[in-house]
Amino acid sequence: MRSESTYRPAALGATLAVSLLVMAVMPPCPAVGLDLFTLWRQPMIPLHMIPGSWADYKLVTLEQGRQSENLLRVQCVERIEEAPRGWIVELLHLQEVEDGLVVVPGEGLRLYLSDQLLRRDSELAQVVQKVVRWQAGEPRELLPAEWRDDPLVQSSLTREFVPDEIAFLGETVRVARARKLDCDQFQLTAADTQVVDLPRGRLEQITHWEVTAAVSADIPFLGIAYAAERSRAESRLDPPSDRFTPPPPVTRIETMELIAFGNKAIPALVAR
Repeated sequence: MRSESTYRPAALGATLAVSLLVMAVMPPCPAVGLDLFTLWRQPMIPLHMIPGSWADYKLVTLEQGRQSENLLRVQCVERIEEAPRGWIVELLHLQEVEDGLVVVPGEGLRLYLSDQLLRRDSELAQVVQKVVRWQAGEPRELLPAEWRDDPLVQSSLTREFVPDEIAFLGETVRVARARKLDCDQFQLTAADTQVVDLPRGRLEQITHWEVTAAVSADIPFLGIAYAAERSRAESRLDPPSDRFTPPPPVTRIETMELIAFGNKAIPALVAR
């Protein structure tokens, strides 16, 4: 299979449900890629790495009439001062209880990120220094081969979202826990064609993406108050064949909506 565009992921709509690093090492948790992996290199998106900052998101995926929902906390728990300098970021699953949302104990992911993140000009695989997965309260450091060299994970970590067009959609106000946030809105669009050569022609898959985001500098990390990705993949034969029908179009929508954020994060993935 070869790509005929500069946009490298095989199909963002098919892989963005955290088929990136997070899918490989955590239970399925859609739309995280919209935050850390899709928008981080865009210069108009805020990028704040501040120890103690945290943000909670509701993540929703809708595909082929099926909907799934998850709750996720992203928190920066520590600044690494020794070389190589960077930060420790935790990705934690949340669950609803009577009093609100709580972190699922002993489950999650610790990412050790380098200062290269702020330059926005490195491949994401170069930014991630170490990955520690926590399950049932037990940590296990993943070898680089487990998350960097695996074809699925490696392609996700090195993919770069290169939009064909970027549009400023104006200003809007979003609300998180009764707090009004003045946000800028952007829309990024891209298209990609994947080609498979067949004995009597070729099969083309054309995928279109549309990513919209509302961002505010008051929010930690990438300032995302709301983000949505819509993708549509459809196939065609060239030349057409009476003996083979291409698969039907696939549409996928992923959203992440800010629930709350703050600046007193407590590390959750620590030895007891």
